[in-house]
Amino acid sequence: MTYKEILTKPFLNDVKDIKKDKVLLDRLHKKMDEILEKPEHYPVKKYEIKGEEVVFWRFKHHDYAYD
Repeated sequence: MTYKEILTKPFLNDVKDIKKDKVLLDRLHKKMDEILEKPEHYPVKKYEIKGEEVVFWRFKHHDYAYD
């Protein structure tokens, strides 16, 4: 079962910041697809499962997420 994605405004703003980094953007989209296929398989950090929807709250590159 594939879940429906919900993208929040903060998430979209975070993604807008990385649009120039094509490799990172492709990795993000691939990981989002994997999460939408099996969200319970991944630790819930920056997303939330609500019924048949996955809400993506934030995205930060690993280098900046732990500052």
